[in-house]
Amino acid sequence: MERMGGLLGTLRTYDRRFWTLFFVQLIVAVGFGAAMPFVSIYLHAERGMPMAHVGTIMLVSALVAAAGRIAGGELADRVGRRPLILGGMAARVMVFGWMAYAIYARESVWIVGGVFVAVRMVGGLVRPGLSAMVADVVEPEKRVEAYALFRIGQNAGWAMGPAIGGFLVTTSYASLFLLTTGASLIGLLLMAFLAGESIQRAETSRFSFRRVIDVARDARFLVFCAWSMLLYLVMGQFASTLAVFSTEIVGIAEGQLGILFTINGIVVVLFQWPAARLADRIGLRNGLVLGCLLYAVGYFSVSFASGFSLLIASMVVITLGEVVFSPTSMAAVANMAPVQRVGRYMGFFGLTEALGWSLGPFVGGHLFDALASAPVLLWGIIGAIGIVAALGFAATTGDGRIKGQQGGRGAL
Repeated sequence: MERMGGLLGTLRTYDRRFWTLFFVQLIVAVGFGAAMPFVSIYLHAERGMPMAHVGTIMLVSALVAAAGRIAGGELADRVGRRPLILGGMAARVMVFGWMAYAIYARESVWIVGGVFVAVRMVGGLVRPGLSAMVADVVEPEKRVEAYALFRIGQNAGWAMGPAIGGFLVTTSYASLFLLTTGASLIGLLLMAFLAGESIQRAETSRFSFRRVIDVARDARFLVFCAWSMLLYLVMGQFASTLAVFSTEIVGIAEGQLGILFTINGIVVVLFQWPAARLADRIGLRNGLVLGCLLYAVGYFSVSFASGFSLLIASMVVITLGEVVFSPTSMAAVANMAPVQRVGRYMGFFGLTEALGWSLGPFVGGHLFDALASAPVLLWGIIGAIGIVAALGFAATTGDGRIKGQQGGRGAL
């Protein structure tokens, strides 16, 4: 009881805007989680598109999302967090509705793919603003816990979303995106009525593309992004290669796939907070390395999955890697950034994430087409990439805790 009271006391210290962001993430993630795991399956199984082509669409969509994150990071610093988020959320409502119609009307798979690219683009615009607003309203020493809580909201939604999606997909694929449209609308209304602006002083210098990419001159940040991109490539197998492998090779039903992704969200909700506390205690380098190794082991174990129960075990290990790595990396980026460049740094790190997630389905799709009959080799290659990322962080990252200085740069 004393420990629970201490936790509740800690939660009460967060700004109301943080909790608004928390619930926006939760609600939007319900809709997004209901639809995203089934996009690759729709294109491949329902419409007959080869996995290599599916991976190419995912690659293009994520590259566009990456460009959106760069633009979103710059806009977050210039026009403010709130206007960017409101505009992006309104755009999400429109493109998700368009996606639902394109699937309902059985438009060409390339039209559906094109709309999916638009979906990812507007999502990319919003993300840096959300991440930067969290950094604005939370003290540097509490950011690991704050980003962990933020992800709990996102993954609580993800836990519910795929289960709902697994039910709705038996009715129609279009219904998945109708749900996502409604969830985005609710998120927009919450931001409009409950969240004020958080930035104290916007960027006032004249826009220059050179300034946007200046963050790439921060050598330690660039090295950090390089190793992160490798791990994001591994993460990118989540809703593409893993989903198709589970249904086509292992042979689980689509409803079971929804449950599998729901388990991911449940594990995040249950373990994200203690994992963040652990990462803060063991230090930055150890937290990043541990997250990478758990991802590597989790994905490699998929090669031995002969049924649903073994896929659940693999998913639990993969998710443990997620709950250690994700808040640790986000807090590190926030603390590396100068106070008036947080949006820009978040945008550039979002580019790293998007490139990794885009290369993931592209690489995984080609590996699947070539090695689906040799799962140990398929998932062994993917796991090996995670080990390379772990070795990279171990060799180049300092062993300090994730602490920062308000108005300056934190230490790696």
